[in-house]
Amino acid sequence: MLKYNSAHKGPSPYKDALIKPISSELDEERNFEGCMHTSILLGADAYNDYFEIFGYDFNQSNIGPDKAWVGDPWYKGALYIIGDYIWEKAQEQNKNKFVFKLSSEGYTYMDLKFWSDVFEYICHAHLVGPDKPDIITPNHFVMIWACAPHTINYRYMIEHNKKYKLMLSLTQLCSNGLEDSLNSQWNRCDSKERKALMKLNSKPKIKPYKFLFYNNHPKINRAYFVGQIIRRNLHDQGLMSLNIKDEIDWNSCIEQYADPNNPMIQTFYPESGADVFQALVNNKDLTLRLKGLGSREYEGTGSFDLQSFHADQDQWISLGEDTIEHVNKCYFAIITETKYLQDITNKTHPHIYENLADKDYEVPINIDTNFIDCITFTEKTYKFILAKMPFILCGMPGALAVLRETGYKTFSPWINEAYDLIENDEDRAIAIADEIERLTHMSDEWWLEAQKELLPRIEHNFNYLISRDGRNQQTFRFSIGPHDQDY
Repeated sequence: MLKYNSAHKGPSPYKDALIKPISSELDEERNFEGCMHTSILLGADAYNDYFEIFGYDFNQSNIGPDKAWVGDPWYKGALYIIGDYIWEKAQEQNKNKFVFKLSSEGYTYMDLKFWSDVFEYICHAHLVGPDKPDIITPNHFVMIWACAPHTINYRYMIEHNKKYKLMLSLTQLCSNGLEDSLNSQWNRCDSKERKALMKLNSKPKIKPYKFLFYNNHPKINRAYFVGQIIRRNLHDQGLMSLNIKDEIDWNSCIEQYADPNNPMIQTFYPESGADVFQALVNNKDLTLRLKGLGSREYEGTGSFDLQSFHADQDQWISLGEDTIEHVNKCYFAIITETKYLQDITNKTHPHIYENLADKDYEVPINIDTNFIDCITFTEKTYKFILAKMPFILCGMPGALAVLRETGYKTFSPWINEAYDLIENDEDRAIAIADEIERLTHMSDEWWLEAQKELLPRIEHNFNYLISRDGRNQQTFRFSIGPHDQDY
């Protein structure tokens, strides 16, 4: 538990710099963005009791695991300054409850740990004590995460609580916010647009390509799957993207991993990784032509026409015109979700980042940045559900099972989904690559039959996504207390 020491209170020359990165309901440009969804989750009446926080821009501050973090007096002083500021602003609105709502997806480590520590400070400095008669409950401090409303994320959070020493009795809400975004796309459509969406992939037909595979940020797991496809000479059978911007990206995201001695390759893909990334290096020109998501024409030669490239958010988050064009041309999608590789930390793999090895605290050192273990589905999955397209899901082990348990249907036996049961990340990746290859070699006649048989499932998924009958209200609410410590 973070111990409060009143000696740390008081003004600081760094106060303005510490306060500036806070994003909250006080920011007019952020006010409507998250508040409506938060009010739905908390209940409109209860919502008025909460001071809402959207995040903290750690890039603008000296706060973070490789800067000032747990155990550092500067970090503790920063928590007091920020906590007092948040309390003061909440009191000006006669509020003494706080909710943090992540605008992105999944569990993010720095947000989770930082706001847990801030909330714990506020609790002990301002709400608990003999002269403070208020009864404090877990509902005084709430965090809302855009991840699957499922008990598996409760179990993940218990493990995070043990590793990272989070505030106890803190209410957590899991809600698929990006599912709501795709539901909202349907609700914004006029009658003509709705008819077009309902018609999309509603009848079996022969298509020119087998797979559609979008990748924007070239994380190691995404580049690995692209490498598997190129190495197996499947790339001309589908539409595929990978957004490598320049030589810096190439060296940091591709070339370094062709070295079998690279510590990340040894950790995540020790058997196959170096060969897969060497295939990308050997096909550098082809790989660099696989740009990011945008309007494009596939010319059948491995190149894309990106003259009409759009970075508009509608093209990224929603089912944009370019994606509609592509799903009409491909039989199945390959989805690389935000979270694929399971967590490692400075304690389990101290050799990777030696500057963190001797820290007293445990911190994740994930290759996919700040995201820590949980099952999360984003627009990457839901846009293909809206497009009525079967898919392979490159996600955490058990992700397909969770998707089914939250109401959707998947595609076995037409797609072999045994990969979802494989715990080891590399073994699961190889099984996925094998299934991509098998599906790519299937004939058009086989795919006509598969489309016919899978149509009831994809229609079910489509209707379940666009339904307003409680689907977009699904949440999972829990708090962690002392009874969970030995779970």
